[in-house]
Amino acid sequence: MFEDLLLPMFDDDYYPDILVAEVKQIIKQFAKKLAKPDLSEVEIYRFAAETVVFINKMKPQFEDLDSSLDDTAADYVAEAMMMVVQDKGYMDIEMEELVSNREW
Repeated sequence: MFEDLLLPMFDDDYYPDILVAEVKQIIKQFAKKLAKPDLSEVEIYRFAAETVVFINKMKPQFEDLDSSLDDTAADYVAEAMMMVVQDKGYMDIEMEELVSNREW
C-alpha cells in the first residue's frame, strides 16, 4: 500500500522528490500510530493533526526549491492519509478533518 502513496506528487516535476519522500515518511509514521487497536475518532484526528504539523513545517523547504505545498498537494496529502486510515479499517473518518490544521 505504501508504494502508491503520493505517486502523483512524485510524477509531477513541480514537487521535489526528496521532499515528497519526506512527506511520505511522515505519513508512514502516521500509519504506525494507527496500528494500535480500537482507536477512537478523537485519537485518529489527534494523530492526523500531529502529522500535519510536521508537514506544515516543511513549507519553507518546498519554497526554497521553487515549489509549494499548494491546494493540489493538500489534496494528495489528504488522499494519502485517508488511504492509510481506510487501510486500517476506519471508514467513518472525514478527509477534510484529517488535514484541517494545514497551513498550506
